Amino acid sequence: MRQIFVQCEKQGVTPADMISVLKELALTKGMRILFQTIRDSKDKIKVVIASDSNSWFIDVLLSHFEIKDIVDEVHTNPAEWNSNLLLLKRYTTNENCTRCPINMCKSEIVSNSATDDISAIIYVGDGSNDLCPVINLREKDIACPREGYSLSKKLDKVKVKCSVVKWSDAVRIVDYLNKCLNIS
Repeated sequence: MRQIFVQCEKQGVTPADMISVLKELALTKGMRILFQTIRDSKDKIKVVIASDSNSWFIDVLLSHFEIKDIVDEVHTNPAEWNSNLLLLKRYTTNENCTRCPINMCKSEIVSNSATDDISAIIYVGDGSNDLCPVINLREKDIACPREGYSLSKKLDKVKVKCSVVKWSDAVRIVDYLNKCLNIS
């Protein structure tokens, strides 16, 4: 990613240009319903973002989609602007997990974010780097891989302890979230 941002700077791309492009991203079908469901039950839900993206992108998107209020923690690569160059740093140095990239083990993030009062984890992901945390989920947890993406394909080939709920419309996640919260 660093090289992409260097090329963007050379091409004269500004932070405002990037914001404009990010704001054109569309939410996956059903996401607004999922966000509202989380907001309505926020006292029972902890939302943790573990992303190999960067803090600036995530902050722009959370603000644009007006969902900062539902997110409790963000774990990602720190980013800051130096003139028109977005500088990225590693989130951490992963020395323990061979399944994950050098800068982040999402399984470690999930483990550290889970507290004793959390009854179940509903893990939503789509990338290859989401496999490690899903493999480590418990029987009472639910993995929600996005259909057609690498995590979903990888889960077709491995056995996991947790339930797996594939989705293409986030309303499917809402249905399972409501069951976990005992809402009909």
